[in-house]
Amino acid sequence: MFRQFIKANFIALSIATAAIAGQDHPAAEPALTLRVGLQGYSPVSYLDNHKAEPGSPRFTAEHNGITYFFTTNAQRQQFVSNPDKYEPAYGGYCAYGCAVNGLFTPNPKSFKIIDGKVNLFIKNDQVDTLQLWEKEGDSAMKKKADGFWAKQTQSRAYLNAQNLPTTGVGLEGYSPVSYFTVGKAEKGDPQFQVEHDGAIYYFTSQAQVDRFKSNPAKYVPAYGGWCALGMAIEDKLPVDPTSFKIVDDRLMLFLQNQNVDALKLWNDGNERDLIKKADAHWKKVTQ
Repeated sequence: MFRQFIKANFIALSIATAAIAGQDHPAAEPALTLRVGLQGYSPVSYLDNHKAEPGSPRFTAEHNGITYFFTTNAQRQQFVSNPDKYEPAYGGYCAYGCAVNGLFTPNPKSFKIIDGKVNLFIKNDQVDTLQLWEKEGDSAMKKKADGFWAKQTQSRAYLNAQNLPTTGVGLEGYSPVSYFTVGKAEKGDPQFQVEHDGAIYYFTSQAQVDRFKSNPAKYVPAYGGWCALGMAIEDKLPVDPTSFKIVDDRLMLFLQNQNVDALKLWNDGNERDLIKKADAHWKKVTQ
């Protein structure tokens, strides 16, 4: 009886998921949030005006999954005509950070144009990475940063059957440790990151990094980060990383949107039976 209930609800679930993606079938990665590039600063201003200028949400354009803001519609048109020209180096991460093998959020007001591309840097009361970069020289540092970035931009989408985007960042940047230690989803910081089984995880602190490294199998999400209920009916469905449940010390994630609450469906069913089915299908998926 419950199996019929699950199937009936998942017909509605699949339709709702497909509607969000505008497709005939459920999408693997629905966009849950707007990814704003350059922290809202205009990419055109760096090159054309040689200064950092905050853009306006009135003038936007998307390129490679990132939404950029501009100061005027003329700037927007300039960008649209040649987006690759204005796209920041190293995905907008700190150029010096890439040269030392790290993905760090820069200060958008600290920049340098190198070979026609805007390079951004961290600058605060403690450190000025642009000064450190220039001390070593553009040529040497750019070679290091380019090498690191080339590895980062190799697509990791669905690596090892996991629910991963092309960047390889798991859980949409949420810390896998926080689910267990504070009982909620917390956004991690790229400066505290660890790679495990091809996935990159962000953490809130070095203490979390150390905890994860001591036993990564404990913290990585079950079923490669796919919806646990979807796995139980032999399907890969996306998740909302804030919808979760810890079961037998395993992190289970669920699809949740305005039409579907997969966690509720899970809780309405026989959890032991659902886990058994999900485990069996995940074993097939990863063989």
